Amino acid sequence: MATAEEQFLETFRRFNNNWNLVLSLRQFLAATGTIAPLAVQEYHAGLMEAAATEPDFRRIFGDADKPTDPEVLSFIQTQITQIVLNNASTAIDAASLVFAQSILDDAASSYLKVCVTADPAAWEYMFENKQVSVKDFKTKTFEQVRANFIEDRLKQIGRESLLTKISLLFELCAPPKDYSPMNNYQYSEDRLKTIDGQRHRIIHENAAGTPLPTLADDLEYLQKTAWFLMGLVNQKYKLKIDMRQYFNLQTATPQEVTLPES
Repeated sequence: MATAEEQFLETFRRFNNNWNLVLSLRQFLAATGTIAPLAVQEYHAGLMEAAATEPDFRRIFGDADKPTDPEVLSFIQTQITQIVLNNASTAIDAASLVFAQSILDDAASSYLKVCVTADPAAWEYMFENKQVSVKDFKTKTFEQVRANFIEDRLKQIGRESLLTKISLLFELCAPPKDYSPMNNYQYSEDRLKTIDGQRHRIIHENAAGTPLPTLADDLEYLQKTAWFLMGLVNQKYKLKIDMRQYFNLQTATPQEVTLPES
C-alpha cells in the first residue's frame, strides 16, 4: 500500500497532468485565434461555391436556371463562418470550466485519501454511533472495521459536492485561523459556489453556449485552490514532494572510486 507521502506526490502529479489538458485548450484557442477564421472562411467559401452549382440550392434562393446572387452567397458564408467560430470559442470555454472543476474535485477527493493514510484515527469521530455486526466483531480487528467504515464514507463523499470535500479537509487538517499560504489568494466558499453554478448551468441547463466573461480569473482561482488544498494537507502532516520522484529520476548513488596503488 502506498504511503501517505507517495499518495501526496501522486495527487500532485495527477493534478498537474490533468490541468495541462485545460492549459492546452486555452493555448490552442489563443494560438489559432488569427488562423482559424481564415481556414474556416475558406472552407465555407468552398461549400458555398459547390452548393451554388446545384439546381436545388439555386431554386431555394431564386431560379434554378440562374446563378445564385453572389452577394447572397457571400452573406450566407459570412454568417455561417461567424456562427462556427463563436460556437467553437464558447464550447472550448465551457469545456475548460467543466474540466477544471472536475480536476479540482478529484484533487480534493485524493487529498482526503491522503489524510486517511496519514491518520485513520482522525476519522473515528464519524463512526461513534455506528453499529457493528456480531460477525464483524468476532472476525475482524478494530483497524479492519474502521477501514471499512472509512471506505464507505469515502464512497459517499465521492458523490457529494466539492465544498463538502473541502469542508472535511478543513476539519481533518485544522489550519490556523486565517490560514493563507499563498499571496493573492483567499479561500472563499462563495467564489467556488459561483463557479460551480456556472458549471451546473453548462451541464444541466443547456448553457454551453453562454459567454463566460470571468473564465480566465475563474480558472486561475480553481488552480490556486488545488494548491491551497495541497498546502492544507502539508501543514497538517508535514508531507513533502520529492521532485526527483515526481520526474521519475533515478536517485543518485555515490560512484565507486579506485585509488591508485602506492
